[in-house]
Amino acid sequence: MHIRTASKTDAHAISAVAIQTFALACPANTPEFELRKYIDENLTPSRFESILADGNFDVRVVDDGGNVVGFSVLTHRPDVLDMPLADGIAELTRCYVLPAYHGTGAAQKLVTATLAALNGAVRLTVNDQNARGIRFYERNGFATVGETTFECGDDLHRDLVMVRAAAR
Repeated sequence: MHIRTASKTDAHAISAVAIQTFALACPANTPEFELRKYIDENLTPSRFESILADGNFDVRVVDDGGNVVGFSVLTHRPDVLDMPLADGIAELTRCYVLPAYHGTGAAQKLVTATLAALNGAVRLTVNDQNARGIRFYERNGFATVGETTFECGDDLHRDLVMVRAAAR
């Protein structure tokens, strides 16, 4: 298992991982049709092809014997949240690993490699009901600085905004 920079040829595999894992990051009571709507609008191979072609994004994958089993997306110019501690810094917008790889160290390797490429602070958002994700990010130096709303289709979710200070 190793971490590498994603290439355009990874778009379909990244989309497949995203589709299999997205619901795990959402509240358990999120309606299935809202999950499907979000996936159909945001997690398609063509969407990932666009991200991979855009220099504003860094995408890394967890490669296990030629199979993509996880990925991260870092954007250098994210949307403004109107939070001084979270604006003007990069954002880890996606960090997903297939459930079969949970507990194997794959997510830790992925986050470590993703954050090592940064020269500054970074933010992320995580659903407030995603206790596993929150603990993981806290172990990696992130602290909650506020809240925002995430739109999953037409379903509104409460997300925590977490920031990790620049490495020293």
